Amino acid sequence: MKIATIFGTRPEIIKLSTLIPLLDKEFEQVLIHTGQHYSYKMDKIFFEELKLRDCDYTLNIGSGTHAQQTGMMLIELEKVLLYEKPDMVIVQGDTNSTLAGALTASKLQIPVAHVEAGCRSFDRRMPEEINRILVDNVSEYLFTPDEISYKNLTCLECFPSDKVYLVGNTSVDACLRARDLFNQETLDDYSLEKGKYILFTLHRQENTTVEGLMEIMNALNEISNNIKVLFPGHLRTRKVLEENKINIGDNVILTEPLGYKDFMGLLTNSKLVMTDSGGIQEEAAVLNIPCLILRDNTEWMFYVEMGKNLLIGTHFDKIVGIVNDLLENDEKIAEIEKIEIPINQGATESIVAILKKT
Repeated sequence: MKIATIFGTRPEIIKLSTLIPLLDKEFEQVLIHTGQHYSYKMDKIFFEELKLRDCDYTLNIGSGTHAQQTGMMLIELEKVLLYEKPDMVIVQGDTNSTLAGALTASKLQIPVAHVEAGCRSFDRRMPEEINRILVDNVSEYLFTPDEISYKNLTCLECFPSDKVYLVGNTSVDACLRARDLFNQETLDDYSLEKGKYILFTLHRQENTTVEGLMEIMNALNEISNNIKVLFPGHLRTRKVLEENKINIGDNVILTEPLGYKDFMGLLTNSKLVMTDSGGIQEEAAVLNIPCLILRDNTEWMFYVEMGKNLLIGTHFDKIVGIVNDLLENDEKIAEIEKIEIPINQGATESIVAILKKT
């Protein structure tokens, strides 16, 4: 069987990093990179660190509005798929690359397999939520990461159960592998000590408006009076910060985007993480680091309902209140750390085993 695997961003590369080599071993695989992320720090470094082979096609789509970006991907992906004629297309997650890959394949009547299917925030204002819903609805194989996502599809949305597979989370394998590659000297590079800093990331569209970012940064600056904060800046976020001269506190260390193994190591050694990233919510749970989610909802409710991750919203008073309360009460952090979550490795092997039966 010939498989085309389509992706375009850092999270997709990471979460597919254990699957791609195994697909190469078991099938004929064509790797197609849309170029949605295209800088070295957001893209190429991950191929190097995760020891992935070069792509067969790199489309160099770049940035633009959602319509421009997705439209250009559809045009270019159609050319590749018509030429390669794969038997199946694999996409992952919730990006515009995911949507474009699934739509192009479905229009050409090529079966689609969606890795990380069924995740829902139930907030249709988020472009990622729309992408997930649309991709699931054109997919023939729905690989879900947890019981909640499985029930979302089979119970709430009434997908046929023979199309939905509970396989686990591919990010678990990638996360644990990367953690073991971390060089402890990276802490010294930023004058950090284990357990004595917060790791902070922010990139989502709804949080990077000028007003939204100022609110969150004011809260972060207040928190940083009590503890160091390491802030690897996403390109979109840095642009808004710089163009609007938004203040960054003296105890906030703003850096360029980090490679995956360094980020995993810095996450492992942090006291807690504050983020709006879906992927980091997963990684923090796996690495047993308290995760405070800078959103009002999340597609990863599995961890929130267990008490492992906390939804804290985006308003100054609530952010500062919750974070400072945790910083002043180590026993509360210890309670979060004691919560055990099922960490099931082997999602990659399960996906490949199912595909081999098709």
